[in-house]
Parts: sequence; C-alpha cells; structure tokens
Amino acid sequence: MSTNTRAVEAFWQRLERLRVEDMLGLAARPFDEATHAATVERVTEEARRTGLTKTIAAATADVDAYVLALFNRSTVQPGWLEANWGRPGTIEDRANLAASLGEVVTALLLADRISEADRDELLGPWESLVEPTSR
Repeated sequence: MSTNTRAVEAFWQRLERLRVEDMLGLAARPFDEATHAATVERVTEEARRTGLTKTIAAATADVDAYVLALFNRSTVQPGWLEANWGRPGTIEDRANLAASLGEVVTALLLADRISEADRDELLGPWESLVEPTSR
C-alpha cells in the first residue's frame, strides 16, 4: 500500500466520525472560485501527465458512491428519545460534498506530485482531518 493510499484511508477513518451537518460545512465552496478552478485544472493535468487519471477517477467514483449511500441510508435515524427524520442538505449540498471530497482524495493521492499550495487549495477546511505526516 502506498503512502498516498494510507493517507486517503486515514482521512476516511476520520471523516466517518463526522456528522453529515459538519461535512456540509467543511464542503463550503472556496472564496476565490477562479483560483480554485485554476488549481483543479493544474492538478487534473498532473494526473493526466503521470498516468493517474484512472486511479483518480476510481477514487472519485468511490467518493460519489459514499455520498449517495450516506444520504440514502434509512431516513429515520434513531435518537435517544426520538427519531431524527432525514438528512440535512439539498441536492446541491450533496453534489458539492461529493465534489469537495473528490478534490481531497485527489490532493492526497497526488500529494507528492503537486505543489503544496495546490494541495492546500484542494484540501481547504478538510485539512484538519489529514494526518500530519500526509501534509
């Protein structure tokens, strides 16, 4: 298992401890859309250049499946004294969460191939869930 794969798994273990509401907050879109879009473009080109496009596509497909499953689980979540009906967030929130997590996984898988600035831009607020050795 590569160091990058371990970083993704460590991130995922921390992610799974979060409530959906907290995930949606961390997935907020970046303030500077143009800078973010340029970063995504550079990182996508680096994945293409290094032959990792299929690896990234498979990882982001796993992210999409996770987000779908997260929101499709039983709509009744038992609480201590009552049922919690449904998950928060709109369809746009869910799509944004999947895109944001896909960028995190991409940044972790390409961590040793992209600049620290690009990595930090893709991680955004999720960086708090990344192991220090993966930074």
